Amino acid sequence: MAQKKNYKAVLQPGTKNLEPAVENIKIDLPRNPRNHRQIDHSQYLGLGFDAWAIQSIHVIRALLQGGNFSVATLIGYSGTGLKNFMKFLTGNIIESPPATPSALTKRHVQRYISWLKIKYPNGSTAKDYYTSLKSLIIIMADYGFIENVLDELLPPNPFPNNAKSAKDADPFTMSEMQRLLSALKCDFIDIYKGTFLGNEAEKMTVLLLITAARSGLNTTPLLEMERDALTPHPFLPNLKLINTIKRRGKGAQNKTIRQTNLLDEYSSIPLDGVAVLNKALAISKPLVELASDEIRSYIWLYRSGQRGGENKIVALKPSALYMCSKSICERHSLQDDQGNRLNVTLSRLRKTMESRLWKLSGGDIIEVSSIMGHTPQVADNHYLKINDEIKTEGAVFIGETFPDKLRGITITPTPSGGCKDSLYGSLAPMDGINHCSEFIHCLACPSYAIVGTLEDLYRLFSYQQFLYAEIKYFLTDEWDAWRRRQFNFIKLIDDFTSRKFDLALVLQAKTKAESSPHLFWSKKIEFMKKKLGGEI
Repeated sequence: MAQKKNYKAVLQPGTKNLEPAVENIKIDLPRNPRNHRQIDHSQYLGLGFDAWAIQSIHVIRALLQGGNFSVATLIGYSGTGLKNFMKFLTGNIIESPPATPSALTKRHVQRYISWLKIKYPNGSTAKDYYTSLKSLIIIMADYGFIENVLDELLPPNPFPNNAKSAKDADPFTMSEMQRLLSALKCDFIDIYKGTFLGNEAEKMTVLLLITAARSGLNTTPLLEMERDALTPHPFLPNLKLINTIKRRGKGAQNKTIRQTNLLDEYSSIPLDGVAVLNKALAISKPLVELASDEIRSYIWLYRSGQRGGENKIVALKPSALYMCSKSICERHSLQDDQGNRLNVTLSRLRKTMESRLWKLSGGDIIEVSSIMGHTPQVADNHYLKINDEIKTEGAVFIGETFPDKLRGITITPTPSGGCKDSLYGSLAPMDGINHCSEFIHCLACPSYAIVGTLEDLYRLFSYQQFLYAEIKYFLTDEWDAWRRRQFNFIKLIDDFTSRKFDLALVLQAKTKAESSPHLFWSKKIEFMKKKLGGEI
């Protein structure tokens, strides 16, 4: 079980009764992707809800000093969460609104949710505003400003099926990706030759987009990448590592405790990606001494092209990245598969990278999420999109044409087939963090599931090959009862697959497993053979 962080340990005596003062109600911020310079709650004073303004700013300041939350997240707590809630409190919407955080009740929260749904009936705006406030409420409870039990205060799912109505950006198709990379390659050659026609911001954007396509990094870590980020790979000479920082709330779902870790991300990139980064470093090197202290450690530096500030050194920001990406697409007349102008964003590049990894891994979402640096649930909900291209290239399903709910959402691919819940299944650690690794016991586990793809059946028959190898390994009489059980499992696999799935598909998967078992099982089989032969 992950260690629970005690937020209250950083509280100073008397903080529950803070008095409004300039130093207590405003926070100067470091450089951040949102380009906000300050969080200011003085605008909320004198409205009858001073405690909300004072106590929340104290919590946000403590989180900023702790360093475990990104500045953008804390800006959201104030500018999205508290700001909209204050409009609700001061709008005469309800009688006896909570003057202090400690007076907040479930009824107040429910009325706020209803107000948001009426005010923002379309899209996910209402959910975003509520989620930001909810996060702030949880943190304030961690600090002792809210003493009500959060399970009784916050509704469990006030926005059901919101994901279905929210339009999420799709990954690029392979043809779209090829057109984009061809255009970026042409620009990259021009940059090397010194014949690039775009401005300095566009030049850095080209190099950043290529790096994003090669590495799959998130937007903020990529923009904030520092000049010493590139280091040698400890094992593979043809790879190098990009070291970046990603701040992420790791949800240890234990009532009011929220554990947050600051994680180092290590992303391996091929040497052609290294060449791109080295070029960006070389171009921006003369600008380092001219840049301000807060940005001189960054890679993506360039001279501002704005009138009156031509010699000012700036770093790429999301707004400049958006405009330059649009300009690059217009210059190359890049279109999507429907004939519209291609919309290029870092999130789409990341999703494309992840979808590609998913296909290369044979649908192993646990492995993909490990590479990309997030949980399988995040990978499946936000990145892996089962588009027509993946449907065509993927395995053939028996029964329904392509039941989305069976791919990754309710069934997670494993070395022996699939699992309905790899985090909280019967044999899982059930700590919400570590996935089940008891693959040898899958067939006896009620959480085991198999969809019936070629890849699923291949994994199952690979496990069957492992059972055969185990029987040959343990040949002494004392293992007789155990061997009979293994033979029962082998027979069960044959009986089940022949009854449930197309025989041609079963034969194809079985033949593939016999000739070349899944890597997870082949390594174990190889070890037993070497041990049996006296090589180990």
